[in-house]
Amino acid sequence: MKNKIISLGLIMAISLSMVACGSSSDTKVIESNTNAEAAGPEQVATADAGYVFSYDGMDIPVDADVAPIIDKLGEPNSYFESPSCAADGIGKLYTYNDFEIQTYPDGDVDKVLYVMLRTDNVATAEGIDLSSSREDIVGAYGQATEEDSSSMKYEKGDMTLVFIFDGDSLISIEYDSAMNK
Repeated sequence: MKNKIISLGLIMAISLSMVACGSSSDTKVIESNTNAEAAGPEQVATADAGYVFSYDGMDIPVDADVAPIIDKLGEPNSYFESPSCAADGIGKLYTYNDFEIQTYPDGDVDKVLYVMLRTDNVATAEGIDLSSSREDIVGAYGQATEEDSSSMKYEKGDMTLVFIFDGDSLISIEYDSAMNK
C-alpha cells in the first residue's frame, strides 16, 4: 500500500510538472493582439491582431505582461509553478472559476502563454462557449486552419485559437501563444 501511495505521488508530481510544457491535448484560448499589454475596453486591435479573450471589460491577450492582468483579476482560486518548457525559468498557472492563465518567463516579465476557458460562463468575442457545437464554431469563424476529431484550430497573427472536443462535446477553448508550440 505504501508503494502505491508513493507511486501515485510521483505520477502526480510528474503530471503537474508537465503543465508548463504543453503536453496535454487541451488547448488555450485567447483572442489577442500579440504585442498588446492587458488593457481595458479602450484597447484597439491592429490589423495583425490575433484572437483576444475579454473578461469583465478587460482584454487578456497572449504574450502580454501578466502582472497587470492578475492585479485586475484578483486572487486566483489556485496557483501553481513549474519549470517552463516554453522558455528558461518558471511557468505559472493561475486558475479562476471559469478560466485559467498559464505564463512563460521573458526576462524579468511573466507573459501569457495561454488562456483556457473551462466553463460555459465565459465565451469568445464571437459568442462561442462550451455549450457550442462544431457547426456554431464554423458559423462564427469559418473553416478551421487545422481540424481532427478532437480539435479545431484557427491561426491568426502569432497565436492559435483551439477548440477541444470529447466526442461531440466541446470541453475547452484555448488561446495559445506561438511560444506554446
